[in-house]
Amino acid sequence: MSSIFKLDEFKQYEKQWHNRVAELSRRASYYDGSVYSQTRKQLDWLAPRLYKGIKPLYLPLSRAVDVDAGIIPGGWGLPPDEPKAELWKKAMDTVFDWSNWDTDGVLFVHYGAQYGVSGLRVSDMRNERMVIVQPVDPMLYMLIDGSIYTPDVQMALWIERRTDNVGEDYEYAEVITPELIRTFKDGQPYSFDEREPEYKNELGFVPYVEVRHIETGKPLGECTFQKSIDLLNEVNEIASYLADIIKKNADAQWAIFGAEPSDLEHSGEVIWFFPHGADAKPLVPGIDIDGVLEFIKEIAANVTASLPELAFDDLRRKDQIATATLELQLMELVLKVKRTRPNYDRGLTQALRMAGRAAATMGLSEIAVLDDEELRFDDQREILPSDPEQLIKIQMMELELEQLQNATIIEGANA
Repeated sequence: MSSIFKLDEFKQYEKQWHNRVAELSRRASYYDGSVYSQTRKQLDWLAPRLYKGIKPLYLPLSRAVDVDAGIIPGGWGLPPDEPKAELWKKAMDTVFDWSNWDTDGVLFVHYGAQYGVSGLRVSDMRNERMVIVQPVDPMLYMLIDGSIYTPDVQMALWIERRTDNVGEDYEYAEVITPELIRTFKDGQPYSFDEREPEYKNELGFVPYVEVRHIETGKPLGECTFQKSIDLLNEVNEIASYLADIIKKNADAQWAIFGAEPSDLEHSGEVIWFFPHGADAKPLVPGIDIDGVLEFIKEIAANVTASLPELAFDDLRRKDQIATATLELQLMELVLKVKRTRPNYDRGLTQALRMAGRAAATMGLSEIAVLDDEELRFDDQREILPSDPEQLIKIQMMELELEQLQNATIIEGANA
C-alpha cells in the first residue's frame, strides 16, 4: 500500500509526520492504559498478582482530562461590558448550533488535555449555506507553517485509514493550501464525493487552527498529565525488570541434595527417581512481590499528587466550603487553568473569525460579524463553579464594604 509521502512533493514532511504520530500515540497509551497491555504479557505468571496494582495507575489520568474538559471552557463567555457582545453571541450561537457544539465541542479541550495539542477545522457547507467549526483529532492532521515573514498556516495535511466499498483498506489524504484542495488515495490523486482530485479553495485560507494545552515552546506542548509520565515509566521499568527475571529463569537450574548423579534414575522425558532422603530445588532469584506492590502504591500516590484536577477528592469529605476557601485549596488547579485557558480562547476566536470570513463569501452577513479582530472571550470569567448562596453572600459583603468606604469618605469630608 502506497502513501502520499512517496511523492517527491511530500517526502520532506514524512519524518515530521511520523514523529508527531508516534509521540501523540505514546501520550494516548498512558491515557487509556494500553501502555500496560504489553507489561501484562511480560509478567507471565506474576500478572494476576501485580497487574491488579498496575492497572488503576492510568485511571487518574483520564479523570484529570475529564476535569480539564469540563472546567477550562468556562462557558466560553463573552465580556459583559463589550458593546458588540450581543451581536457576537447571536452569531456564535448559530455557528455552534450548526456545529453540534453542545456535544462535539467538548472534544476541543479533551483532545488538548489528552494529547497536548488540539485543532479546529472550519468548513463551509455552501450547499446548505452553513459554516461549521469542528474539533479535529491531532493524530489525523498536521499543519505546515509559513516563514517568520508569513506566519499564517501555508498547508494542512490530513491523513487517515479508510475502507472502500469492497472492504479494502486505503490511505485517504487531503492537502489544503490557500489556493487549492487536493485529495489522494494510496498516494495517487483521486476523486471523492463527486469532486475533482484538485479544486479551488473558495475560502482563500487554510481553515485550521491548532493550540497547545500547556505551552512549553515545543511543537506538541504538554498534555495535562505530562509530569506523571516519568513516574509511570518507573513502573514500566520494574515490570520489565521482573519480566527479564522470569524469562531468564524459564528453564531453571536445579540443585540435587543427598544423592550422587549415579543414584538418579530417569524414566520418560519428565520423570526422575530419587533415592530416599534426596531432594531437588530450583536455583532461581527471590522476587519481593509485596515490596513491588508497595512501590506501585507509592507511585500511584505520587501520580495523584501531580494532578491538581484530583484535589476535588479531598473536598468531597467536607460539608460546606466557602468559595474563597475553595479557591485557596484548589489554587494549583486555578493556576493551571489560568495558564491553559488563554490558549483555547485564542484558538476558538481564530476559528470563529475564519467562520466569519467564510460566511462573508457566502453572503451570510449575520455570521460575517464574527470576522472581527476585537472578538474575544471574557478573560475574567470564573474558573471554579460558584455556589449561588455563597455568591450572594460575597456580593452583600462587597456592597457593605462599599457603603462603609463611602461613609468613611463622607465623615472625612465633614470633619
